[in-house]
Amino acid sequence: MGFMLGGHAAAEESVLHRLLRHSTKIGGVFDLGYHEASVLTNDSWLARAQGVPQHCLLLAFPRGLDEPKAAADVDPADRGIILLRVVRETHLPNQADLVHLRAEDTDRAITNHYREAEDASPGTDHLTRAMMQQAAFRCRVLGTFVEDQAGNLVFGKDVDAVYAAAGYMVAKPYGGSLQLVVDHVELPMGERLEEQHGDDAPNADLPDTDATMVIGTLRYSSARRRENVAKQDGKSTEVAVQVRPKDFVAHKTAVFGMTRAGKSNTMKVLASAVHLYAHKTGTRVGQLIFDPAGEYAYANRQDGTALSQLGDNVRIYRLGATSAERDRGIRPLSLNFFDPAQIDGSWGLISTFLAVDENKHYVRNFLSADPSRSPDDVEDYGDKRRLEAVRAMYFAILIKAGLKPGRSWTCPLPVNQDTRTLLQSVRGLNTTIKGTHLNPNGAQLVAACEIIAKEAAAIAKAAASKKGSSSAAAANAEAVKLWFSDQSSGGSGDPAVDGLVGMLSPTGSASGWKILRPMNDYHSAEATTDFAPSIYGDLARGRLVIVDLSRGSEQVLQTCAELVVREILGRASRRFRNGLPPRPMQIFLEEAHRLLHRDKFNKATDSADPYVRLAKEAAKYKIGMIYATQEVSSVDAMILSNTANWVCAYMNNAAEADKLSKYYDFRDYADQILTADDRGFVRLRTDSSPYTLPVQVAKFDLAMVNSIRAQCGLAPTDPSQDFAPEQASDDDFADCPDPDAIYDSKFPPPPATLFEGC
Repeated sequence: MGFMLGGHAAAEESVLHRLLRHSTKIGGVFDLGYHEASVLTNDSWLARAQGVPQHCLLLAFPRGLDEPKAAADVDPADRGIILLRVVRETHLPNQADLVHLRAEDTDRAITNHYREAEDASPGTDHLTRAMMQQAAFRCRVLGTFVEDQAGNLVFGKDVDAVYAAAGYMVAKPYGGSLQLVVDHVELPMGERLEEQHGDDAPNADLPDTDATMVIGTLRYSSARRRENVAKQDGKSTEVAVQVRPKDFVAHKTAVFGMTRAGKSNTMKVLASAVHLYAHKTGTRVGQLIFDPAGEYAYANRQDGTALSQLGDNVRIYRLGATSAERDRGIRPLSLNFFDPAQIDGSWGLISTFLAVDENKHYVRNFLSADPSRSPDDVEDYGDKRRLEAVRAMYFAILIKAGLKPGRSWTCPLPVNQDTRTLLQSVRGLNTTIKGTHLNPNGAQLVAACEIIAKEAAAIAKAAASKKGSSSAAAANAEAVKLWFSDQSSGGSGDPAVDGLVGMLSPTGSASGWKILRPMNDYHSAEATTDFAPSIYGDLARGRLVIVDLSRGSEQVLQTCAELVVREILGRASRRFRNGLPPRPMQIFLEEAHRLLHRDKFNKATDSADPYVRLAKEAAKYKIGMIYATQEVSSVDAMILSNTANWVCAYMNNAAEADKLSKYYDFRDYADQILTADDRGFVRLRTDSSPYTLPVQVAKFDLAMVNSIRAQCGLAPTDPSQDFAPEQASDDDFADCPDPDAIYDSKFPPPPATLFEGC
């Protein structure tokens, strides 16, 4: 589409005139370049505009363009408005003279103050004072606003002509004019109609909507006094900042900032924006939030607001969910490790958990056993019994580690007559029943497998020493042949069964079954389904899923999250290979510097790490990633380079701010990021925003919740009472005895001496 270059600039309804209608002139450009401009101003003009803070947006325009009648005389080729951002103060050509005059005036004033009789002679004359008030700003050139043939505002991210004496006036916009600047968006690369197809953005084929969401208000500085005065004068610059929700779908979004800088609140607002987008467009977009501290699953104690109040499509999975919580629809984040239908999930959980110890020999042998192989899937009778022996030994190890099966649970244990004889000492186990199997309960299975493991280990040890088995061990070889694999010693077990035997009957310094004790956090005999496929099923249907891990350890968080991410990636990969359309999803990651660290992105680990896969493959599966961290430098450069949306709050590390300065125009905000520690005060750059804006993010409160509910056709809701359990206020120190009492009992004070006190 061609451009009119402000052809209607003389008209009151011109979009360029509206851009200048609510603005205060503060000076003019005296030095214009392609990237920066210097603006002359003075104290009087600045006072009328209620000050010009750093990062303030200014409008530079040809003289007369702001007057409808005079605008007709402006050359059509010059009818454009340059958008500037104040970066710093700068010097005027006569700066040395101005500083000299100010110093003299200051010296005169303070000297006169300390005189016994103040000098009645007149002070600085008006002409000199007017000169002293001159100042200048150095501004970043952000681009140029022009008007197209349809009368729409169009923004180009540079200037196409620089004149030495252009005579541009400069104004500070406020109110409606500033709102036009802040609201302006441009379709991002990969979504523009005039571009050739073939390199489209991941969300290019998703529907768009005119509906936007207010994420906060424009905020130039931490200090607010001048802005409060400007509000009273009707010249406020705190206009609403709206985002295009589609920008966040199927894209990477970074949320940087220190702890307590407002990252969690920002994440809730972003989740709300995607929730609104899904409703407005009718697109199913699943959202997954891993909640390590209960900030998303529970209500805020101050105002009773919870993310679950957004609608009826929010699902919460909670580690250690009580029966009362399950009655309220909260789903347990657990597996029944003894349910054959859930053994794939439970074994995957164990494999993920033990991955950090995989270099230990006994752990590696244990993981090679893979008890998830079902005996029902093989036809050969011998193979079937070998897998039954593997699974029985595996279940015994779990029970030994503290996991409890259901009350009526039993396990088929493959036996022969020699095995029956060997196990006669197991209390309560009926070894006389006919058939090829015994059916011990949990306690009986442990006792039986400990006897079997002891005998199998003895045979293996004898074989390894090449001294030959003892007569007793040799006699029992037939009884336990399914639990050792050395055929030369009479074994016929699965090749990996020895790893299970070593886990139940450890030798040397090996921890054995004790290493699996943390699995108790994930186990529930009442669990009826694997939580990872359940979570995926919710996400596929466009639900917002909160995985509450606040009752677990750091290892629990990592293991659960990895299991779910692997499930999502596996399903997405299969759909991609089968030519099925991807299902849009969003995954929120807290403390992302531990998950997306650059050291993990090497060839040795990238194929195994689910987060590396997620970062590299998510786009083609239409999976968006919202990651929060306070360490920009630790995130791999590949991820940063492919991040579409940036939210940058306060950080106290200059090195992190320097790293951030390499992207977009964040170098202009580096000083402010290091000093302005106001919660929720961020620098925002979205995929469709042509420039970065300083924003005070709106608080996720009941008003925001009910506003979103209203747009989704739902009735307003009341404050929630689902608060996180309160921590005990009294500390009885039961976990740490008083050292004074210990030492006083062992080393009592010496008795008084005969001459003490004399």
